[in-house]
Amino acid sequence: MKNMKRIFQLIYKTLYNQIYLITRGKIDENKAIIVISRGAKLEGNLKYIYKELERTYPELKIHTIYAENKMNIKLFKELFKIKDAKHIILDDYYLPIYLLDINKEVKVIQVWHAAGALKKFGFSTINTKFGPSKEYLDIVPIHSNYTHVYVSSEHVKQYYAEAFNMAEEKIHAFGIPRSEMFSLNKVKKLPGFYNQIEVKSKVIVLWAPTYRAKNVSSESNINLVSEIIEVLKNINKEIIILYKPHPYTEINTNEFENYSNIIVAANHNINDLMLYTDALITDYSSVIFDYSLLKRPFVHYVPDIEEYTENRGFYEPLQTVSAGVIVDDIEKLIKWINQREKNEYFETKDMIEYNFSNLKSPTKKIVNDFMNKEAR
Repeated sequence: MKNMKRIFQLIYKTLYNQIYLITRGKIDENKAIIVISRGAKLEGNLKYIYKELERTYPELKIHTIYAENKMNIKLFKELFKIKDAKHIILDDYYLPIYLLDINKEVKVIQVWHAAGALKKFGFSTINTKFGPSKEYLDIVPIHSNYTHVYVSSEHVKQYYAEAFNMAEEKIHAFGIPRSEMFSLNKVKKLPGFYNQIEVKSKVIVLWAPTYRAKNVSSESNINLVSEIIEVLKNINKEIIILYKPHPYTEINTNEFENYSNIIVAANHNINDLMLYTDALITDYSSVIFDYSLLKRPFVHYVPDIEEYTENRGFYEPLQTVSAGVIVDDIEKLIKWINQREKNEYFETKDMIEYNFSNLKSPTKKIVNDFMNKEAR
């Protein structure tokens, strides 16, 4: 079965690339593709870049593609959309780019969805339980063909170079576009449930865990739903847990039906949610970097940190990159939650300086850089 899968991947890649080479034709200098991978609509870094391109380059024809990243018929349809584009802009994994011998005139821009560098990914996870096999990378060299990568700080460039298996000089610490919304600390429209009187008066604690792989790639055996239920049973009545599952995670909300002190916000943007919460619970998620800009309390709940370290790993220890409190058992977490108040201040100055090299107009700097006709 494993050999059959490998043969299919090889045939698919060969056919996909041959069709690209035969049909790609002349590059359209005014065509840009924005690839949406983490939701049904433009948001975060991609939304800011889209608006800046629209504002400063009105002649540009901007198209969006929703990525499913599966070797199927749909991927061929995507091929005919991207084959003549001058700019292809991503914020995550995008399979077609790794299957192709990309035209040297094309700029493939990666504005990675996460700030900072915490948990390992990409080529950094080879030989871990979570990571790709060398056999797969021989067929699909993930994160290849990027011409421009933008990150939040100078010191993380080395980690992205490792994860993307690319030269560090192609990686630029111009910041991340969505940091602008945290500096302004506002959004135009509140999610509907915030307008409920019983919610407005509560201390809202956002619980936003990182992505967890399944089956043989699973980093740990933690049962997050049971952990959340234990918290719901023991927190003060003036506190509400706002649970935002990772966009790639399947959840069964029926398990929370008997609890009135939780709101499941699966369909809401994590960036908007962070702006209107009093505190944050996470584990190894990069949301800590964005949340640090708000200077509000946050905690890492990491009862599985040893298992996670062994099966995936970190670029730097939590204590180095984060100012957040670190707890490893449920009783300590409940105690921390019950101490929370509305409008608390939490000092994150050193954390911000360590993880962000530029917070002033990052979107403009990024767009000006990759739209520069003199630069590859």
